[in-house]
Amino acid sequence: MIFSNSTKDKLTGFLLFLFIAAGLTYFHRNPTNDDAWFGEQSYWFYREGIIRSDFFAGILGWEKQLLVSHKLFLLFGAGLIKLFGFHLPVLQFVGLLFFYALIGGVIVYIRSTDAEFSSWYILLILILIFSNRLLIKMSFENRPEMMLASLGLWSFLCIYTAKNKNWKIVLAAILAGLAVLAHLNGVIYLIAGVATLIYLKQYRQAVIFALIGGLTASAYFIDVLQAENGLSVWYYQFRNDPATQSTFGLWPKLFVMLTYLKVFFIPLENLALSLLFVFMLWQQRKYILELPVDLRIYAVCLFVAFWLITKRNTAYYMILFIPFMLLILYELYRLKPFVNKKLKGVLIIYFIIGTYGMAQIIYKNLSLDYLPQAYTKLRGHIPVNELGLVPITFFFNEYEHYPNLLNHENYGYYDTHSSDPVKEITNWSHKKNVGFILFDYKYRPEYFHPKPNTKQIPFYRLSFYDGRFAVYTRN
Repeated sequence: MIFSNSTKDKLTGFLLFLFIAAGLTYFHRNPTNDDAWFGEQSYWFYREGIIRSDFFAGILGWEKQLLVSHKLFLLFGAGLIKLFGFHLPVLQFVGLLFFYALIGGVIVYIRSTDAEFSSWYILLILILIFSNRLLIKMSFENRPEMMLASLGLWSFLCIYTAKNKNWKIVLAAILAGLAVLAHLNGVIYLIAGVATLIYLKQYRQAVIFALIGGLTASAYFIDVLQAENGLSVWYYQFRNDPATQSTFGLWPKLFVMLTYLKVFFIPLENLALSLLFVFMLWQQRKYILELPVDLRIYAVCLFVAFWLITKRNTAYYMILFIPFMLLILYELYRLKPFVNKKLKGVLIIYFIIGTYGMAQIIYKNLSLDYLPQAYTKLRGHIPVNELGLVPITFFFNEYEHYPNLLNHENYGYYDTHSSDPVKEITNWSHKKNVGFILFDYKYRPEYFHPKPNTKQIPFYRLSFYDGRFAVYTRN
């Protein structure tokens, strides 16, 4: 036994507290840009069988078809829309499903390695999971990283437990290929799988994994090949994507590689787990080579592969590595369990960051009106048949009530950041024949907003203002 039964009871109580706190962060969780951005793509996937975006009409032909997209992830979202409608919690639920699939994978690994004390280790790992702000935040968000992390973990588990069973290698390859279909970053699981099998001198299995995984991943190009001039359009969209356009080239790539560790240490929600991970690596450094070779090599290959391919060091990409960081933490502790002041100190920092972070999310949810409901109240103040310029989160649940909408991020693609941002956005809107503009001063404040309650801006007049929302209509 690792601890006494009374300690186990206290830890179980703490886990219950964390579980309830995590659940409270989901209540009236207001949408992010990505919830809406990917939600709109899933919506059109469901409605028309193709991925596109009216919100971003005029950019790279996205209003016709968006060929560079997270296809399996969007298909999953489209399926939920078909079943339950395009309400905000429906799409946020995508993250939650794969969050629990990830937890299931971690539990399966622990049970396969330590039957005697598995209940203790599972309890400790669950406490780490449910007190991790990044995991809790991303577990209820419509982004593909949680799906990738789950598929990647289960692919690794198939390799880890294969024991010369080729069907498990095939399954591992399919899961890694599906990760590519969910997001092109998923190729790191194909690379790590092949590299690990080669390192283990399982050359036949490596070939099987590469062939099956590559064949599965190739389904990514089905819609590309079906589209007119699909390959050239795909390359054009890939090369000119506003989110990554500035990262192409030798120097931008070198900068990303040199600042790679930002993924793990910025912001604080990422730092918490990384600090614990680095501490354990140092504390248990003499046992690092005793880690299961599959896990050790796979994790290193994953780290290096992403370092080589990524164009951005975005914080939420850490999700891709968290399952393997947790498994390594578990193995390092299991090799020689210990409790000392330094470990307690690091854990206290970890729990403070996590619980404070969850409290922030809960406070933010409760301090503002639930956004879909707030938008519903505006319907009587917004012209129905006019082209509108709105926050991207206006997608929930208003998208079908207004036939023509652009979003503020669409304007941002053309924004030159002039000395008069209000004039610039209104000139752009006028040229686009925008009939109304919606501003949200509390949840979506932007530098191009006019001062609150400004009665007149170029080409538009204030028709509604309630202290939070402002609606401007054409003169």
